[in-house]
This record gives sequence, C-alpha cells and structure tokens, in this order.
Amino acid sequence: MRDVLLFEQPEQSRKIWRFFMLLVLASAIATYGLLADSVATVIGAMIVAPLMLPIMGLAFSVSLGDRRAIVRSLTISLLGIGTAIVVGFALTRGFSSIVDVEANTQIIGRTSPRLIDLLAALATGLAGAFATGRKDVSDTLPGVAIAISLVPPLANVGILLATQDYGLALGSMLLFVTNYLAILLTGAFMFAIMGYPRAYLAERSKRARVTALALALVLGFVIVVPLAATSFSSIVNTIIDQRSSEAVTEWLEGSDFRLESVEVIDDRLRIVVAGQGGLPSQRPLQEALRGRVFDMPITLEVVPETRYDFETAAGGGG
Repeated sequence: MRDVLLFEQPEQSRKIWRFFMLLVLASAIATYGLLADSVATVIGAMIVAPLMLPIMGLAFSVSLGDRRAIVRSLTISLLGIGTAIVVGFALTRGFSSIVDVEANTQIIGRTSPRLIDLLAALATGLAGAFATGRKDVSDTLPGVAIAISLVPPLANVGILLATQDYGLALGSMLLFVTNYLAILLTGAFMFAIMGYPRAYLAERSKRARVTALALALVLGFVIVVPLAATSFSSIVNTIIDQRSSEAVTEWLEGSDFRLESVEVIDDRLRIVVAGQGGLPSQRPLQEALRGRVFDMPITLEVVPETRYDFETAAGGGG
C-alpha cells in the first residue's frame, strides 16, 4: 500500500513527475469543459485527474499516524491544488471578458457546497479507500474518481479569479475543501477498519495513535463548521424565497402583473414583477412581508410589458 499510495523512494521523482503532468492536462480539460458548459468534457477531466492519489495517500498516512508520510502527502496535495487553480486562471485570463459566468450551468453549479455534496464525498472516501486496498475491486477506482468533484472546482476557482468573481471563487474553493476533507476523513476510517495500521501501530508509540485520532477530530470539525454555516444560510434563503413568493402572489392577485422572480442577493431580497397598467399599492405588500423575511431590505423591480391586440379577419387590418 505504501508503494501504491505514497510518494516515496526509490521511484519518488517519477511518481511526482507523472502526477503533475496528468494534473496539468486534467486541469486544462476541466477548464475548457467548464467554459464550454460541457458535462461530458468535465467528466473526462475527472477520469484523467490524479488528485485522488495523494488524498488516499494522506488518508492512509493519517490512519497510520505516520507524521513524515502525512507531511509528504499533504505537501503534494497542496502543490497539486495550487497547480490546478493556476492552470484554470491562465487558460481563462486571455478571454475572461467574454465569459458569461451567470449563464454557465457548469460553473455556477460548482460555487457552493451543499449537505448532499458532503454526503457524496463521505461515501466516496469510503469507496476510494476500499477500492485502493482491495486488488479484486481496484478496477472500480476510476468510477470512484468520477463520482466526486475534485479538479473541476479547482479549475473553477481559477476561472472565477480570472473573471474577478471573487465571492463565487471562494464558494467553489469551499466546495473543494469540503469534498477533500470528507474523503480524507472517511478514507482514513476505512483504512483503519481494513486493518492496515494494526501491525504498523503495534511497533509505534502511543503518540502515533493520538496523532491519528487528533487529526481525525480536527478534520471532522473543519468540515462541519463551514458546511453548517453554508447550509444554514441556504435554508434561511429558501424560507425567505417561499414566504415572499406567497406574499407577492397574493398581492398581485386581480392585477395585470405577475411574479417573475424572487431571490436573495447580498443580504437583500430582490423581487421582480412584470405586467402592464397600474401597479397595486405597495403598502399591503410591505405589511405582508414584515417579519416574514427577517427584516431584510427589499428591492422591487417592475418590468413593463407592451401588448398589441389585432384581428386577422378580412377588413380588420390597420
């Protein structure tokens, strides 16, 4: 397992060279796939991407409590993370002005972690460690790599930095960190269950066991805190959207206006309505929303519509 997962002698240089070469190519594929809004191309990048290897190596090292191996695997991982971001930034920088981030589903879809992303990452860590540790199921490892998003979020960070969408870039980085730490935590857990550290720790001091446990606890804390904050914000925004949509729909009932959209942007509720004629008095809407949107400031935008009525019967033209 050390030969498979860790970047150690005697073939350390060859492994590192191969890792970074594949990572640069995978990052380039992911960047162009994201810019082209192509699901198939992004999946292709996931197959090529080798970033799962140092993560599994780090998980293996954590399960052993081997500090030297932990530092080495973590260093390779961090350098790989930086490489993927730089590739995404460099390939996007030349034409960043024509990239429409908001209209690109592949880019926008990777700008914030959700609870479901965490659950998928936790399962991926278990599957990755199990597939790596068993020769009879190791052929399934490429499928495991496809199941979780590692390189695409990093390329996404580079793209968003190039387009100066720093808030979205931070969200995409948070998605990667959530996936990374969840895979690391459950991967180390699976390696421990499979018994790999048993013989190793029998020859090590109690300090090694404490190191492994402490790292697992820290990783769990680092995952839960930011994801809990993001999930709480998402839940609050969903509640606000639902409540305000109901209030606006009731307010517009009987008028020639209709609700177009309701969304929370930068801690402000943005309501867009479309129609023609006179807009109903805003006071009933203010009363209906008071206390239902947590005293959030509100912007109401009205999109005017022009309607033409005509007949196609003979003599009805004009």
